[in-house]
Amino acid sequence: MIIRVAMLGGDELVRRGLEGMLRTLGGFELGTVKDRQRQPIDVALVETYGTSPQDRTLAKALADPYIHRVAVYTWNHHPGLANEMLRPGVSGYLGKGLSAIQLGRALHAIHTGQTVVAPGLLGHEVADPAQPSEVDMLTTRERETLGLIATGKSNADIASTMEISLNSVKSYIRSAYRKTGVQSRSQAVLWAVQHGLGSDVLKRVDPVPTTVPSRPAQVTTG
Repeated sequence: MIIRVAMLGGDELVRRGLEGMLRTLGGFELGTVKDRQRQPIDVALVETYGTSPQDRTLAKALADPYIHRVAVYTWNHHPGLANEMLRPGVSGYLGKGLSAIQLGRALHAIHTGQTVVAPGLLGHEVADPAQPSEVDMLTTRERETLGLIATGKSNADIASTMEISLNSVKSYIRSAYRKTGVQSRSQAVLWAVQHGLGSDVLKRVDPVPTTVPSRPAQVTTG
């Protein structure tokens, strides 16, 4: 099943970045509300940051019969605005700092009728048991590679430590980057540190994911 996503508002750079993330994830298609032969949009992402009080983009999206779900997708993402943004008809309040995988999980949840705040802001620490965690989407070798990158090791050092070829290291790095949505080594280091892929994680071959039963009203994916 393909989920059609549209970006309303925002600049071309954001739209291209969104298109790249959706292409990486697979199962998504970036559509437009300006098509002459309209196709339904499953989730419309609306940028509200920097818009004037008279801007009607969000209201038009909510009133458009071809749009099934609407979510705010913005850089201006903090607790003080969450309840205000989740007005009737708005199914999500998403930050543009989300990784590709986080965004994909949020879009899937919104598409199924859930209300999503991501990163989580309202004090809820709920995981979706139907979806694996970001770390669980990596293979053991990919986790080890990112963990070693986080410790500052070069590709050659990683190959020596893991006793594999340099080409294998590069292959694990490419696949890990694709799954996590990072695009540079510095981003990979930050992602690994934020997700606990340090030397302590490397001792565990298959960490057991911890999940909490999801709630029907609101789901956090951060």
